[in-house]
Amino acid sequence: MTKTRIKYAVGFVFFVLLFVWAWCFVSFRPISCEFFPTSPFEFYELTDAARGGFSTASMDLSDSLLSVEVNVRSGVAYPAVGVGFNLKSVHNRPVDHFDFSVYDTLEIVFATRRMSSVSIRILTDDPAYSKVGLRETFRPVVYNVPASRSFDTVKVPVNGFKTAVWWLAAMGLEEDDGLTHLHRSTALEIANGDGILRGISDEISVKSLRAWGVSRDFENVMYAILIVMVVTFVILETVTLKRNPNEPPKNGGQNV
Repeated sequence: MTKTRIKYAVGFVFFVLLFVWAWCFVSFRPISCEFFPTSPFEFYELTDAARGGFSTASMDLSDSLLSVEVNVRSGVAYPAVGVGFNLKSVHNRPVDHFDFSVYDTLEIVFATRRMSSVSIRILTDDPAYSKVGLRETFRPVVYNVPASRSFDTVKVPVNGFKTAVWWLAAMGLEEDDGLTHLHRSTALEIANGDGILRGISDEISVKSLRAWGVSRDFENVMYAILIVMVVTFVILETVTLKRNPNEPPKNGGQNV
C-alpha cells in the first residue's frame, strides 16, 4: 500500500471515529430527572404538624397537573405548607441520598392563586447537624421564585440554593457557612412564599418539575478519549509521512 493510501485510510478512520465520538458526546452528555408529571419518587403533603402547627395541605393529582390547596393557620414562626417529593424512596423502595449537585438547573412550570412567590426547598442530610428521624435538623437549602396567576416557566440555578437563615440560627451558627450538602439530598419541597395570608386558603399548581444538566464525569471521560484519538492520529500520520515507499517493510514483506 502506498504512503498516500495509508494516509487517506488513517484519515478516514479518524474522522469516522470523530463522528462517533461527537454523536456519543451530544447524545449522552445531557442528564435530567423529572419529578412531575412522571416521577419515581413518592409525593407527600407538606404541613407544619411535625413542629406542633395546625396548617393544612390538600393535594389533588391528575396526569398533567399537581394542585395543592394550602392554609397557614398556626403560630409556628416559619410554617412550610405545600407538596414534597421523597428523594430517598424510588418506586416505594428506600434508596440512598439523591445527588442534586450533578444537575445545573431546576425548572418548574407553576401558578398560584394569591401568593406572590413560592419557596423551593431541598432538604439535605448534614453530616454534622442532621439527626436520624428529626426532620427539623436536616439542612433546608432554599430558593424563592416569583409566582403569578398564570402558568410561568421558571429556571432556578442549582448552585443558587442557600441555607435557610432560621435553620442557621437554630443550629447556633452566626452566619452562613456556605455549605449545602446537595449530594446528600433527602427531599424536594414546594412551599408557601411571600403574600400568603394566615387563615385564608391559597393554591400552588404545578404542571412540570424537572432538573437537568450535563454529566461532568462523562465529559471528562469523553475529553480523555478525544485526546487519545488525536494523539494516535498525529503519531500515525507522522510515521506514515516519514516512511519511504521504496523501502521494503522491516518485516521483510513487499510494498504493494
